Amino acid sequence: MIKNIEKKDLQEALELVNKVFSEFVAVEYSEKGQKTFRDYLDHKYEETAADLMSGHKKMWGYYYENEIAGVISTRDVSHISLLFVDKKYHRKGIAKSLFSEVLTELKQNPDVKKITVNSSPYAVEVYKKLGFSQTGEKQKKDGIIFVPMEYII
Repeated sequence: MIKNIEKKDLQEALELVNKVFSEFVAVEYSEKGQKTFRDYLDHKYEETAADLMSGHKKMWGYYYENEIAGVISTRDVSHISLLFVDKKYHRKGIAKSLFSEVLTELKQNPDVKKITVNSSPYAVEVYKKLGFSQTGEKQKKDGIIFVPMEYII
């Protein structure tokens, strides 16, 4: 089941993101990059909660038997800022289901022509399977390594 993440579920969602980041993404990042990402998660809790309430960010969770198995988040309407799935639920279509939820919502907005993401190197193939294409070379900012990608609606 997919549902909107509300403030009461936010800590659990961010803990999942941090866990999956540590397992799969952090290995490619320098200490600075790992710190930048974790600071984003840890120190931005209240800001993220406020952004969710205001609509600046949206976050959805995929729940399996009342346990959060995956998270997707958007900011600035059509930019995916987070997409993480717990290791024990990999290859079960959860990322695809979460992305489909976002896509369905964004297709209702006539101003949205594309969805963007700055993918970690680990997730590039996942995004390609979802229909994204690479729009630039691998980049590094504040220690965060990413590949810019987009999905044309």
